[in-house]
Amino acid sequence: MPEFHPGNWAETAVDWLQTHLGWLFDAINTVLTGLYDGINMVLGGAEPLLLAGIFAVVAFWLRGLLAGVVGFAGFLLIDSFGLWDDAMSTLSLVLAAAVITVVFAVPTGVWAARSKSVSAAVRPVLDVMQTMPAFVYLIPGVMFFSVGTTPGLLATIIFSMPPGVRMTELGIRQVDSELVEAADAFGTSPKQTLTRVQFPLALPTIMAGINQVIMLALSMVVIAGMAGAPGLGERVYAAVTQVQIGLGVESGIAVVILAMYLDRMTGALNVRVSPLGRRAAAKATAMMGRLRFVRYKPGTVVALSGVLVLALAAGGLNLASSGSDAQAAAGTDVGKGKQLKMGYIPWDEGIATSYLWKEALEQRGYEPSLKQLDAGPLYTSLAQGQTDFQTDAWLPTTHQQYWDKYGSKMEKLGDWYGPTSLELSVPSYVKGVKSLADLKGQGKKFDGKIIGIESSA
Repeated sequence: MPEFHPGNWAETAVDWLQTHLGWLFDAINTVLTGLYDGINMVLGGAEPLLLAGIFAVVAFWLRGLLAGVVGFAGFLLIDSFGLWDDAMSTLSLVLAAAVITVVFAVPTGVWAARSKSVSAAVRPVLDVMQTMPAFVYLIPGVMFFSVGTTPGLLATIIFSMPPGVRMTELGIRQVDSELVEAADAFGTSPKQTLTRVQFPLALPTIMAGINQVIMLALSMVVIAGMAGAPGLGERVYAAVTQVQIGLGVESGIAVVILAMYLDRMTGALNVRVSPLGRRAAAKATAMMGRLRFVRYKPGTVVALSGVLVLALAAGGLNLASSGSDAQAAAGTDVGKGKQLKMGYIPWDEGIATSYLWKEALEQRGYEPSLKQLDAGPLYTSLAQGQTDFQTDAWLPTTHQQYWDKYGSKMEKLGDWYGPTSLELSVPSYVKGVKSLADLKGQGKKFDGKIIGIESSA
């Protein structure tokens, strides 16, 4: 049987696209990064206590007092873990991906609901998007955009798109045809029928789809941490690769808190924006009689007033703290606040040297940031300028393949340790094996299996 390797065609196609459509990828990168940075600047710049208060007010407005108290306690727990900045980065990534997904998914779903040919064309595409393993979406992102925010956002958008399209189409199709015919009989245009009849009645189903979009986006954001997407995903990935059980548990709890908050709030938002939901909620409250105060929710004006007061307070504190930080940095400003992006492979010597360099650079006025990556994405990001330097290049053997591919786009700064050698490690009960040559004829003792160097090599 002759061999067939479509992967070679794929590599050629990727090289051609990078050469001829680089301007398009740069534009996509600018849009996605700009949207994320804008949301993250708002969420990450506020004081944790005040922003947690804003989240609590939103929960109080949507679901009631108990939800507000529990939500406030949950976000305070995240802050107590020291994961507030990572949680806000993850939330920013989820919100940015959800906004873009909804902008494309809802119109596509409406179009598919109104056209059988469009529905037939879209359905197999959605099937492929839903059945494709989530990790696969990271490959084109890393190929075209290196590592960081953009590949994570792109993979999240693709992964979370199908339920938004499907639920929108389902909601529009489920509207009673007699209502549509009645609207047509009164002379309404197709646009008016859609916006005044079909869309309001389909809103609960559409909101359920948006809820699924947000949940899938959150699940994918964690996976995207493998491609350098900032936030809790990075923490979870570091915990897995470095076997840090405590960090893994804390990061997992933070993800669960975010998931529960977003799930409950988007579900309650359906009640607020849907006429059917508002009527059902009012009926349920009326039936409680004297206990209706338990279901009390502040009006929109009251809730907005509370959010506005807390937002102004958060903004004022942020301005005050930024001013003091600038004055403190002025005295020791050697790097003049220049930002440096450092990458490291999760090997012990790479972790140690990277954090030593980070500390030294911070003392000299730089603002370094660390990102854990596997060897392939790390060298790709170095070649594309997304990472400034790394300290753990094993040359001339282990990482030689990456140097051969990207060496013309990188510069070797020097050696900090050498010469080195890769040693054979065997359990203490194995006798007589002191070199690779001694393994000859020992296959049965090891069940024919040898665990080689750890991942990232």
